[in-house]
Amino acid sequence: MSRKLTGSKKQTDGGWTASLPIRRGATKRRTYTFTTEEAVDRWIAAGIAAIESDTDLPTPGAEGRVANKRTQKTGTDFRAMADRWHAERYEELRRGKHDRATSTLGHIKRIAAFMNERGLVLETMVRDEVKALQATLTRSNTDITVRVPDGVDPTQLVTMAEALELPKMASKSTLKRRKAEGKLVPVDPSSAVHRFLVSDLYNEDILGPGGELRRGPRTNGSLSQDVAKDVMWAFEEICKYALDHGVDVPQDRSSLAMHITDKAPSAERQPVSLTRCADIASRLHVVHQLALWVMRILGLRISEAYGIRVYDVLDQGPGQYGAVAVKTQGGKKFTQIAPDGTKVTSDDKDELKTKNSKRALVVPPALMDFIRLVVAVFHTDADGVIRQDARLIPGLNRRDAGGQAAFRTALADAAEAARVDCTPEEEVIDEVFSCTPHDMRRTILSDLDRLKVKGTHTRRFAGHLAGTAVLHRSYLLDDPKLRPARKIAVLIQKELTTNLPVGLVIPTTVRCTTGNQKFLALDGPRIDAELAERGSLVLTTDEGGEPLLGTVEAADLWDVTPKTARLWMAEGRVPSVPCGGRGKGQERRVRLCDAMALRQRLSTQITLVRLADEVQTTYHTVYQFVRAKGLELEAWGERDFIVPPATAALLREHYAHQAELHRRAVPYSKAAKELGTTVAAVEHLVEDGTLDKDERAYDGRRMVTRESLAGATQQPVRRPTPTVRDDLMTWAEVSAATGLASADIDALVADGMLVRVQHQRRRHVTRVSVLRYLAEHDPSRLALAV
Repeated sequence: MSRKLTGSKKQTDGGWTASLPIRRGATKRRTYTFTTEEAVDRWIAAGIAAIESDTDLPTPGAEGRVANKRTQKTGTDFRAMADRWHAERYEELRRGKHDRATSTLGHIKRIAAFMNERGLVLETMVRDEVKALQATLTRSNTDITVRVPDGVDPTQLVTMAEALELPKMASKSTLKRRKAEGKLVPVDPSSAVHRFLVSDLYNEDILGPGGELRRGPRTNGSLSQDVAKDVMWAFEEICKYALDHGVDVPQDRSSLAMHITDKAPSAERQPVSLTRCADIASRLHVVHQLALWVMRILGLRISEAYGIRVYDVLDQGPGQYGAVAVKTQGGKKFTQIAPDGTKVTSDDKDELKTKNSKRALVVPPALMDFIRLVVAVFHTDADGVIRQDARLIPGLNRRDAGGQAAFRTALADAAEAARVDCTPEEEVIDEVFSCTPHDMRRTILSDLDRLKVKGTHTRRFAGHLAGTAVLHRSYLLDDPKLRPARKIAVLIQKELTTNLPVGLVIPTTVRCTTGNQKFLALDGPRIDAELAERGSLVLTTDEGGEPLLGTVEAADLWDVTPKTARLWMAEGRVPSVPCGGRGKGQERRVRLCDAMALRQRLSTQITLVRLADEVQTTYHTVYQFVRAKGLELEAWGERDFIVPPATAALLREHYAHQAELHRRAVPYSKAAKELGTTVAAVEHLVEDGTLDKDERAYDGRRMVTRESLAGATQQPVRRPTPTVRDDLMTWAEVSAATGLASADIDALVADGMLVRVQHQRRRHVTRVSVLRYLAEHDPSRLALAV
């Protein structure tokens, strides 16, 4: 059954906007703007009726409707021409990769929105309009303060669903998050349905200082100079394409210069020293530590770091320099255009950012020690065989896939906890810290510049072209012995020895095998144990050295959900201690001795799940029986119950009796299947004594004994011999005797000339009536009916 159509309506600055799909199930919608809500409701009602009757949507009249500038256009539509240009350039000519095609399509949408808002077409894009387009790209007109829009009552009370319909309102997820943080408070928190004051919704705490958290595309902020020039490049290329196809595009802007953006330049970034990186690493688990050090020491882009496979690493032994080949990208979903023009999405990509990004680097011994640890723990099986095709940085939730987004978030959180900021102090607003993976790449390249490394060597180290001259572009080749790369690695190793004499294996209390890392959690106990043995993971203990268990470990030990374990700790059912975690507040942990003591107590109690397994039936079947009989249960945890001894005894007795019944008897349906007959026939066999009836099962099914069923299966089933009546004829016999079709025979029966009789579930005709009919109409066929 399809979902009921309701239409969409929303109040905007220009009135009320309504939309409906052009037909049921279509993604394309028809949108109109009206001056009043009543006009919107009338059009939506008429539109729904048209859709249900499979007719076209009605076009509203001028009364009550806001004139749509798009309906006033006469000329060549920009978006239609732009789509043709985009398809030719990126699909037919393949002048760019998928990422470039996607960004250019975003430029086209931005330009089309500007032209549609003003009712412009390609023929009307004169010099002044082009300057206005540039101004929308380079000038910021974002409101400085957040205020209630005109026409909205600030004293009105609305639900969250109604709030989402307000103009310039944030998304549902933002409102729910602000409510959880206590920044959005309902008028009556005790009410079943929470309602909010409109004036409280239009607040900087909800929408941000400049309303930047509102829904919809950000089209009113200035772009950087390079991005704005790229948008205008796309516009000019589309205009040239339109000229080639006979469109009269105005040619009055050949001397028009690009508008200078008023977007403030980005703040200068600050380097992250090795000691500060170690502070950050102490707040990351070992997988993210590896990603951090690979980018910080080898200067890799994040996609390059996540693209390295184990077979790309050359290991020459402890204390020796290694090498790594940078030739693939990974860590996220990549979309590429196949030779046949189709889009293919994969977890890695054989191509790098540029053709010059492919390179081989020498790895300092300190980093090789860390890589060797990761390979031993994550990529080596119990027999000591290394999985060579594994991704060097392990996947957290999927094998050899993803991880970039999680690392970015973890790096930012760890940097904030370590008070590491890559922006100047005077630029920090409200202590908002900024530290990105690219800051690691910036820092190592800055270090090489400080260490007086030759510029061409630094550029090749970073995966750039050594220079722009013909010599660099066409004649200089990479040294096959990697001598420049080794010199850089020696300098980096000296820096590491000076600043981090203990090495890169930074002990951390953060585990990579929690519920947030589902793939690694499958082998969590082994991974944690091996990391702890190698000094990479520090198991949390109390003052006396007693190990502390987190929520997930305790839940596994007690065979409950993590939520139940967390509640037990909070309620004091088991002693717990607060423990810091990831610099984001505290979580409760339980001592191992207390956890084992609780497990021992729980082992003496009978839960409903355990009892269901004991009686060999499902949990829900046992629960329904308990509720039907009104037996006593004690709530235990989130999804289970403690079964008192008296209830347990009754349940065991009941299911033992049912098990015994099913051992000696079978239901009627099973007996019918074994005999190859029907349940009605089984009932008859029970009545005549062939089968012995047993008591009914608890679920109401009738039973017969297995012994009598075995005896009945040895006897052939007596089937009654069908009786044949000579005074009746079937439809086929009548047709053969009279030469009439079936429909003609039906007509004769309806007229009363032939007499119909039902016999053995088949329709027949009396032979006397057939003979009478033939005697009157075709005597020559009488012999056929005798």
